[in-house]
Amino acid sequence: MAGSSFCPGCGAPTTPLTEICMRCGVRVAKAIKGETWKPTTAGILSIIAGAISVIFCIVVVVLGSTIGAFFGFEVVWEWSTFAIPSIILGIIAIVGGIYALRRRIWGLALAGAICALPAGFILGILAIIFVSLGKGEFK
Repeated sequence: MAGSSFCPGCGAPTTPLTEICMRCGVRVAKAIKGETWKPTTAGILSIIAGAISVIFCIVVVVLGSTIGAFFGFEVVWEWSTFAIPSIILGIIAIVGGIYALRRRIWGLALAGAICALPAGFILGILAIIFVSLGKGEFK
């Protein structure tokens, strides 16, 4: 049998996926870890928070002065001090979320989850927790 191994207790042939020998009951190997929901959930949360950040900043910059004039006050948003950093953090959160969904480059997935904090604090906290708990699933 190609790729087979043998039980350390009785010598019966086993497959690489066998945890317990069918003949004698001895533990043969640890189970192979499968994919869990944690990185997927973290990725979705990071993408949502990043999208909220990007959309909110664009809406505020584009419509801020118009809405302010409608209500009788002037809204001055400094593009360089508020919107650009928020949009950059949102984009990093989206990219990190995509890497979390694909289970690639754990550090970038974690950075995306951290960048999701300003837009959605709870979403960012949960994304950080789930990326951290799913670290072993990343390649």
